[in-house]
Amino acid sequence: MYLPNVKSPVAYMCPEFAIDNDLPTYAGGLGVLAGDLINSAATQHFPMVGIGILYKGTDFIQQINHKGEEEKRHSEFDHDTSFLRPTTINGKQVKVELTVPEGKVFAKSYHIRLSDTTVLFFLSTNVDGNPQEWISDMDRLYGGDENGQIRQQILLGVGGYRLLKALDIKPRLYHLNEGRAGFVIWEIIADLMDNQKLSFEDAWIQAKDNIVYTNHTLVAAGNPTYSKGSVEWWAKPYSDKIGVDTYKLIEDGIKDDRFSITDFALKISSKQSAVSQVHGKYAKEQYPEYDWIPITNGVHMPRWQDSDFRDPKITIKKMWELHKAKKIELMQSVVKRTGIGYDPDRLVISWARRLAGYKQPKAIFEDIKKLKLIVTNPERPVQILYAGNSHSADPQAKSIIEEIIGLFSTELSGHAIFVPNYNISLANHMTSGSDLWLNTPKGNLEASGTSGMKAVSNGVLNCTVLDGWTYEVDWKDVGWTLDPDKVTEDFYDKLEKEIAPMYYDRNTDGCPEKWCERMKRSIKISELYSADRMLEQYEELLYS
Repeated sequence: MYLPNVKSPVAYMCPEFAIDNDLPTYAGGLGVLAGDLINSAATQHFPMVGIGILYKGTDFIQQINHKGEEEKRHSEFDHDTSFLRPTTINGKQVKVELTVPEGKVFAKSYHIRLSDTTVLFFLSTNVDGNPQEWISDMDRLYGGDENGQIRQQILLGVGGYRLLKALDIKPRLYHLNEGRAGFVIWEIIADLMDNQKLSFEDAWIQAKDNIVYTNHTLVAAGNPTYSKGSVEWWAKPYSDKIGVDTYKLIEDGIKDDRFSITDFALKISSKQSAVSQVHGKYAKEQYPEYDWIPITNGVHMPRWQDSDFRDPKITIKKMWELHKAKKIELMQSVVKRTGIGYDPDRLVISWARRLAGYKQPKAIFEDIKKLKLIVTNPERPVQILYAGNSHSADPQAKSIIEEIIGLFSTELSGHAIFVPNYNISLANHMTSGSDLWLNTPKGNLEASGTSGMKAVSNGVLNCTVLDGWTYEVDWKDVGWTLDPDKVTEDFYDKLEKEIAPMYYDRNTDGCPEKWCERMKRSIKISELYSADRMLEQYEELLYS
């Protein structure tokens, strides 16, 4: 028994989980968020099972070659010799069969026990005898063609349900964290029709009562659609099994003659949540027929916040000494990754997140001569750090990285570094060892964002375009907000006239008092953005 003393846990199904730095089961913010939530469930003794996919880590590690070009190499993580444990029954590893048009396909499972009430399972199709495409399509997150992505979704939704059934774990509901696990409803209705002798229509209604859904973005790239014919082909074995027309299994996802995983997830769920207040507003405008529940994301503080910063009695002097130590740790991490160092006493500004056009990573480089004058000021020097991985499906992101590296190696040489392979470890160093956390998204496209939450929890000040969670904070005397229509000019002006002067304004002890006062207020704000608070709201508003 994997949860011997737990009845009716929540099944939290997500295509990615960032649990360990080297475990290649995450690509960005969604995975980190999922990892934070399930870690919070473990520390709060909340009954939860996580269901994810054990990707093999193809192109998981980012590196920069001598020409300043991004390259990817494969993860060397070996799940058979790692902290993961095979999921077994009576000493034999569990294998569940997936119903697919190609014939028999099997999935096995590995798991991590996070607490007595919380277990995270990872499904793998790396099983002898499986068709090669079922093995290779799990090489990387969101990889492959249309059919490859559907295979991942069948593994997550159908395979996840069948694994829990084999383990005799009976969830009270299924939380679809993003829509890729939506095919779980096929399994739920099949069991309801078989065990409770319900009609298809009644089983569908009852199945919806067991599903809740969280949308993480309204950006088109995060809401893929597939050809109706392809999804019908995959659904046919399930419709044959329960004796209904195939179209009935997919019609809730059909929009403009395409199958939308987002529309499907919305229609098969009883409750729908957004990941910030403003995201809930925009989701309501786009999908007005749903009663959106805005639950702002949070971060697992034990994972991201230095414990000393949790002391409400910490003095300004102690806080600054601790921050200087964190700055040195970040500098050492940068040297280890790049071979390039810098003076950690400089004002350190970091921009770090997944590289995507709407996050506007190049926004501050529009007037490179002006920026260079500001950051090379000998009285108030600035160090810029950038980090972020490109998405395999976004070729533009790779060119953005190479363009930024080109600027850093020429115009901004000596004052800017691109730090490769942005992962959990580097994120920990950057969100605690930077002075200023820069966020420049195109307005109203960032659903929430969580990196800035990690930063403020360690006293790193935010400089941000208002979007996502940052709309919910009064930034006066805490950080700085940027005009979304004039990001470049506003950033230059604030950096030169307010941010750098405040950082370098020191008392007789060498401490920037006004800066530290903002640090302390930032840490106080972070109390509102914990994963514990998020989990409590899930329980109250989504799971009840």
